[in-house]
Amino acid sequence: MAEEHFEPPLTSLSFSHVYYNPDDPVSLLCAWLALLPQALGVSYATLVIAQREIEVLLMFAGQLSCEAVNWALKRYFKQGRPKRMYGKGYGMPSSHAQFMAFFAVYFSLWIHRRSKGFNPMARWALSGGILTVSAAVALSRIYLSYHTVGQVACGYFIGALFAVVWFSVTAWMRVTDLGGQGGMFDWITGGRRLWELVMWVGELGYVKDLCTEVDIVRWEWEVWRRGALGVADGARILQEERKRK
Repeated sequence: MAEEHFEPPLTSLSFSHVYYNPDDPVSLLCAWLALLPQALGVSYATLVIAQREIEVLLMFAGQLSCEAVNWALKRYFKQGRPKRMYGKGYGMPSSHAQFMAFFAVYFSLWIHRRSKGFNPMARWALSGGILTVSAAVALSRIYLSYHTVGQVACGYFIGALFAVVWFSVTAWMRVTDLGGQGGMFDWITGGRRLWELVMWVGELGYVKDLCTEVDIVRWEWEVWRRGALGVADGARILQEERKRK
């Protein structure tokens, strides 16, 4: 039977394709670690759709912006990957390292500076654990020969730096009076402060700003535990949860 050929030749979708040594358990572990950014991307999308929390949206927007910076930097440096590597594309800086660094640093800042849902011990345990995992993902790229040490270090530094900058920007957005003091920007925002404008636009998608005020998991559980509640009872539970903080 004649061999069938496709024109043009078929290629694979390498979104989750990872090369590793099947005889090396550490290599297999590194291959699984390399899939964490994809898993986090799915988690982002799920939380955005299910919870509609502005903090999740802001973090996701920062993560995507960080990825855009990585895309631009790779095409600026045009530095190849290690010779033993089978993949495609440029290697400087490592996108995996940059992605995980942004996620770990931003989440750590958020959980210590804005979150109301964790006690101090849990905050340190969570942030320490996530930072450790992010470092493991970055090191796995070196172990699998996808990147050099310099490419991974550069990616991790850029991701961490971008996380600090993005967190600072979102903090400034919450407190600035820009847009409520007259002038051209006031005309653009319709007299609303910048954060009021953000939430006004968010209303179109039922976006809320709740997780910085209460332990949202505990509050939702309290509403469920007390059975079918009316609007007034739900509002009362929310006020009680806020007073605990």
